[in-house]
Amino acid sequence: MKHSISARTLTGSAAVLVLALLACKKEAPAAGSSASAAAGALPAPSASASAAPKASFEELVAQSKPLALSPAAQSLGAKKVEATLCKLPGAGFLAPSASSVIRAIEVVGDQLLVADHEGVLHGFKVSTAGGCQLSVDASFGDGGKLKLPNKIENLSKADSGLVMAASGIFDTYALQAGKKLFDCKATGHFQLAASGKWGIVPWVNSTVEISELGKDSCQRKDWVLQDLSDAAKRKGPFTMVNTSAVINEKIYIGGIQAEKVDGREPRIVVIFDKAGKELGRFGNTGKGFGDDSFGWVHGITACGGNVCVVDSNFRRMSVWSPDGKKFVGAIKLTALFGVPGSVAWINDVTQAKDGAIWLPAGVDREGGKVAEGHVYRVTGM
Repeated sequence: MKHSISARTLTGSAAVLVLALLACKKEAPAAGSSASAAAGALPAPSASASAAPKASFEELVAQSKPLALSPAAQSLGAKKVEATLCKLPGAGFLAPSASSVIRAIEVVGDQLLVADHEGVLHGFKVSTAGGCQLSVDASFGDGGKLKLPNKIENLSKADSGLVMAASGIFDTYALQAGKKLFDCKATGHFQLAASGKWGIVPWVNSTVEISELGKDSCQRKDWVLQDLSDAAKRKGPFTMVNTSAVINEKIYIGGIQAEKVDGREPRIVVIFDKAGKELGRFGNTGKGFGDDSFGWVHGITACGGNVCVVDSNFRRMSVWSPDGKKFVGAIKLTALFGVPGSVAWINDVTQAKDGAIWLPAGVDREGGKVAEGHVYRVTGM
């Protein structure tokens, strides 16, 4: 299947970068021009007076001050929701960008997997005795790290411990116990069903694939959402898929609605069965930015008996009934995480076997040139 990637595939953070690049740069007047003469015709700077060399990222880290984060419990109806900041070994995760310092996470038993900004996987052992302590799992990959042929930006798991590590436009890799089992040619963000027998594989504005898994291979085919970038051929309610999940054998797709409302492009979540029959949809498509609307759907997971949706544009997690008919409430994630300035990027969400919700957060240090990646364990849902 041929994938088509248009300018509409840009996420919220990438769109901001594009807008910045479109700004015009005003050139300085040439020497000898009237403008130069009016300014006193200053001589051109010599090579010795040129700007100092650009600081390396390591130097920027040394010059920056680590963040002090203080999680604070939040209310969700009658529930008290609490976040524990997990202690990472060493310096933790650092990168130039808060939006990519942690690309994805997954919890498999007592192990946490993290895809860093370079697409390398890290394996940690989890201890929740007296908080949340993470230690390097030396049995994972090569001494706690696993570098696959392509950069990983999406993770999903089955009840058996099978993990699908997806690179997006390139291959997906099946992992078990920290080792690669086989390559899967399904291209996109592979989301496994709990059974481990199949998964849904969307990729931005391309035709969505569905994949059946065997012991050492996968078979893919086009699903019911097709040609999303082509209005004349499009099948389904989306122009673009932002994220997906398989919960209790139902497929949840979050993305940009094809049908405009008052000239706007609403973000919604649509529920399907495996055959592609639509079972429901949710997300307020009216004007305003209420807690029941989405700016961009970054993650979907089961949470207790409900479904949680993470929206990093609005820095919140909303809670819905499994059929999407009831909006339960929402939590401001930056308040829950204790993030100064209320700015963070939350790219993923997953539920552990014990019911706890795990979320990563990318937060800029002062100056915005160094970002810290943090992991939170959330309970009380």
